[in-house]
Amino acid sequence: FKVAFPKQQEKLGIVYTPLEVVDFINHSVNDILKQEFGQTFADAGVHVLDPFTGTGTFITRLMQSEDLIPRDALPYKYFNELHAFELMPLAYYVASINMEAVYQEFFPNTPYAPNNITVLTDTFALHDEEIAPIFKDSIGKNTSRRKQVDSLDLRVIIGNPPYSVGQENANDDNKNDRYTGPNGVDTRLQETYVLQGGALSNKSKLYDSYIKAFRWASDKLGDQGVIAFITNAGWLDTASANGMRKCMSEEFSSIYIYHLKGNARTSGEQRRREKDNVFGVGSRAPIAITILVKNPNAKEKGKIYFGCVDDYMTREEKLSQLAQLGSIKGAQLSEIVPDEHNDWLNQRRTDFAKFITVDGKKSNNIALFNIFSLGIATGRDPWSYNSSPSIIENNFNRTINFYNSQVDLFSLNDPSFKQSTDKSLIAWGGLLDKLKKGLKSNPFDKSKVESSLYRPFTKQFVYNEKFWITRTYQMSKIFPYSGAENLTIGICGVGTKNFSCLIQNCVSDLNVLEAGTQCLPRYVYTEAPKGGMIGEFKSVQADEHGYVRSDGINEEAVQHFKDVYPEQADKVDVDAIFYYIYGVLHSPEYRSTYANNLQKELARIPRVATYEEFAAFERAGRALAQLHVNYEAVKPYEGCTIDAADSPSYRVEKLAYGKIAGQKGDAAKDRSTIIYNSSITIRNIPLEAQEYVVNKKSALDWIVERCCVSTDKDSGIVNDFNDYAKEMGDEKYIFNLILRVITVSLETMKIVKALPKLNIHPLDK
Repeated sequence: FKVAFPKQQEKLGIVYTPLEVVDFINHSVNDILKQEFGQTFADAGVHVLDPFTGTGTFITRLMQSEDLIPRDALPYKYFNELHAFELMPLAYYVASINMEAVYQEFFPNTPYAPNNITVLTDTFALHDEEIAPIFKDSIGKNTSRRKQVDSLDLRVIIGNPPYSVGQENANDDNKNDRYTGPNGVDTRLQETYVLQGGALSNKSKLYDSYIKAFRWASDKLGDQGVIAFITNAGWLDTASANGMRKCMSEEFSSIYIYHLKGNARTSGEQRRREKDNVFGVGSRAPIAITILVKNPNAKEKGKIYFGCVDDYMTREEKLSQLAQLGSIKGAQLSEIVPDEHNDWLNQRRTDFAKFITVDGKKSNNIALFNIFSLGIATGRDPWSYNSSPSIIENNFNRTINFYNSQVDLFSLNDPSFKQSTDKSLIAWGGLLDKLKKGLKSNPFDKSKVESSLYRPFTKQFVYNEKFWITRTYQMSKIFPYSGAENLTIGICGVGTKNFSCLIQNCVSDLNVLEAGTQCLPRYVYTEAPKGGMIGEFKSVQADEHGYVRSDGINEEAVQHFKDVYPEQADKVDVDAIFYYIYGVLHSPEYRSTYANNLQKELARIPRVATYEEFAAFERAGRALAQLHVNYEAVKPYEGCTIDAADSPSYRVEKLAYGKIAGQKGDAAKDRSTIIYNSSITIRNIPLEAQEYVVNKKSALDWIVERCCVSTDKDSGIVNDFNDYAKEMGDEKYIFNLILRVITVSLETMKIVKALPKLNIHPLDK
């Protein structure tokens, strides 16, 4: 599929399931059928559906397992009670052949007849004719078989659902289908998982196909039965899925989870513990087997049982463990009791809720910031960001002209017109609605090119023109024009397992930090009205750009801190609190104690027991801010050994760490050495510099990764970080940046290690 139909493979998240997983699930379901209903797969009346059958592995293995369906029971089961849906014609025919071949092998004297098991259909569609009329016209029996299955009292729904949130690039023209209407799966999902989740960010992830599969199957099962899927395990502990977990615990009498780990989006020791994915390179997500049991006669609802494979296991070891266990009944399971947030795993500490939140958007209580913003999402990073303003100008002149010509063609109302998907000419992210409205772009405006933080300690120029930015969020109120003076404390968004923060004095990209950079501003800018008056009585002095700057931290929040330090209340002002926040967010004790909270909600800030401790965190925050904002001006580290040729070149193609003989992968990197280019090597870098980690990597790792010459494969645009050095007027900029970031890293860790113990004030306990 990846070779022949790459768009469908990406859209539907097609990966096929290892036989050890299939057998484990099939046997687990059989054991649960016995336990809950006194039935097995072989019993008459037990209808089984694989709604995303792929090549039919679940059904064929069920047929081949004589301990699940004895040979004498197979003919009736084969012709009457096994059912499978598949959307892709290639997979549908392969599945049909597989099932027929297995049956023919067991009953070679039976005259061949096409099976009645497989149905070519879109599982999520209410009626095939609504989504794919070609099925009705060319395969008449197909629609009737789908309707017949839809009318059955299914006892088992089993399989490997597709996984895909949606296309990553609008140029791909590969959007996921939507299923709305009174009983559509998207509507049902909105009415249940989304609604029960409350006001949470990243709700879009709830529309992933595998989550739709859970919703669809839960509705399709009826009054009693078993659902068993192998899926992405992300829903088990994300804040966005708390409504989904709540619904499951209410809708099912018992739930079994067997976690197979394999999350490739972690780092460090956690990544090593996760180890391999059971799907190999087919998935980077954590994987879990979920079995949902609906038994109306159960004494209790929502009983949750959890088990997992061991840490540090290879793919082969995980599959071998599943084969040895045989069934969920052979696994060591513990019971989970959900907390008040509907968290099942990594449950939050309750005292965190007593701290003041940074988020004034979703709270009626006192909050630190009413306005804060995600970093900008351009939708076309290779076009919008570059080390050279002139390259940005050249590329945007080209794409603006092309876009406007597309608008002209669209306005001719030619029904055959389709926008170009040539990625070397345009990136369509956020532009299709503007095209359809006939909106043209203004000519390129040099004044909109400004400095931005693209990744930690790596600045780029950005074309910050609203028309060409897919999402600006609230950034225009924080940095309304190039050169606007402000500071923002960037923190990770909801969902990260590795909290980090970074202060900056310019526009931030959405992905500076994991799960979307949330920027907490020192100041907020408001466009001054004509006449210089805000409200009835406040006369204001606007700056030369027509903006008025005010404090980003609320007055009530300032008083919240003053209240506990009354004798030093005059010293507890907005500045002090802002830097105190930055200091507390760096506290290792704060991060470890409230790690689960920080994964599932935005930060809350405790008040410490004494003013002296408050002042210590404030001083640390100021010192850290000085280092992190002004990293380009700190003193370069002088303890390294520089091996350099006579008259060395300071141009970089690709920085690299040294190599350790006999090692592979990350372990082979000698981080005490950076090979700058063929004429310069930097040695004796203190390994302590690697301790300062931002967004899952050390600050130095970010420099080694980002300071290079790269070519975007889609657009062909070259981004040469040496151009940034030229713009800074310093041919040694990159060389010195490495040494400066070493200084920043070492000094940061000195400050962090000297932070006081986190003694919470009694009022916040």
